[in-house]
Amino acid sequence: MNTEITRGQFLSLLAGALAYSGVGPALAADGPTIAAKDGSFERVKKAGTVVFGTSNDQPFNFLDPKTQQISGIDADMLLYIMDKLGIPKREMIQNEFSGLIPGLLGGRFDIVADAMAITEKRKLQIAFTDPWYIYGDAFIVAKGNPLGIKSMQDLTKGYRGASYAGTIYMDWLNELAPKGAKISSYPAVPEMLQDFKNGRLDAALVDGPVFGYLLIQQPDLANYVEVLKGYEVRPDKTNVGAGIRKEDVALREAVNWALAEMKKEGADLKILKKWGLDESNRAS
Repeated sequence: MNTEITRGQFLSLLAGALAYSGVGPALAADGPTIAAKDGSFERVKKAGTVVFGTSNDQPFNFLDPKTQQISGIDADMLLYIMDKLGIPKREMIQNEFSGLIPGLLGGRFDIVADAMAITEKRKLQIAFTDPWYIYGDAFIVAKGNPLGIKSMQDLTKGYRGASYAGTIYMDWLNELAPKGAKISSYPAVPEMLQDFKNGRLDAALVDGPVFGYLLIQQPDLANYVEVLKGYEVRPDKTNVGAGIRKEDVALREAVNWALAEMKKEGADLKILKKWGLDESNRAS
């Protein structure tokens, strides 16, 4: 079931979220210079509100159950950027990850920000901002790796692999299904890891920061799963950006300007360090 935070609920949390994050922006003397004439940035500015979509994905963009604050890597960066642009209100709508791009295209959101990898496939549907940050993947196997799995290709031996819907990981895993792999899709990572506990999965692909954060929150997971050592799903890391409709060129220009200001001020690194990442995760 999709969970929505109404505008009123969100605004009541916003002031605390900014104070809690400790990453509020320095006010820029000058705003962005917008070349595009499609009016998308002006529309958002006039409304005084940006509507963004997320899958309540820890540690990227979520409602912290302990603090009741909007939290996460993408959340902190988005709040910073919108403040830099002088947009005082934000409305967050939570949706399963697989529904974020359809929701954006359907006009439900102005922007999606949830550790979304910039891929050629997605660029056929939507436009992306400049990269916000970069991160790597984690290939998860059962504790002790009893099957001796060494790579994704080993799943073609009839092993059970999974990831979560809408991700590029599902694209890769689905390519192995015709070769004998038994592939499943989950709405979110916690449900997927629960099936490791129940003995229903042999391997899974997840975002590295997500798995690391979940281990901190749920240390008992270490009794059931582990990261496969010595194997990189990809030798390079993933560029993450925010998704915007292709026709909203002016809004994308404005966000890119604020993003550049954030990087210039070093606020992006401060946010990354807050969430356990470091200089290697900064996007150029």
